[in-house]
Amino acid sequence: MDVKEIISKVSGNKDLVDQIKKADPKQVKGLLDKAGLKVDESDAKAVKAAISDGKLDLNDIKNIAGGLFK
Repeated sequence: MDVKEIISKVSGNKDLVDQIKKADPKQVKGLLDKAGLKVDESDAKAVKAAISDGKLDLNDIKNIAGGLFK
């Protein structure tokens, strides 16, 4: 599962996105596991970085998700 796909799956859950922003990378992996997304630690770090740095806002995430479902 690539990072864009993971982000598109969690984007609908604002609480989860907020938790990812605040969590450390190991906690992110646990949060994603609880959400039913089995990812490795490097993907969890990439998801956290993408969400935390503010380069991806919710509109970007929705556009990514929309692109996946066309």
